[in-house]
Amino acid sequence: MKQMINWKLVLVGVICSAFLLGGILLREPDVIAAQKSKSAAKREGQIKAFQVYQQKCLGCHDSVADPEKPGRTRDDWHLIINIMHDYGLDLTEEQGEQIIDLLYDLRRGLEREAG
Repeated sequence: MKQMINWKLVLVGVICSAFLLGGILLREPDVIAAQKSKSAAKREGQIKAFQVYQQKCLGCHDSVADPEKPGRTRDDWHLIINIMHDYGLDLTEEQGEQIIDLLYDLRRGLEREAG
């Protein structure tokens, strides 16, 4: 006995699949644009942080990389910034956080994670 194909059902399935696939494909550029926007914002934040670092820190410190003091955690950088306040470093809380993030991000991979 021959089985009949329900062409209406096949057509509905194909149309639904096409809409689903089209929605995924149309949405993907939005996701990519959002990722690019997020990475551009992070890059811009790092540039601003480095400008603050240049203005506030490089007068006394030659370089971000201190080969004699490897292995700093984010908590260590917080302590260092607080100690620098005792030496007259004038930073807002936001500037301090920018510098901490910059130093930690630049040395990520070399740093151990805070425990």
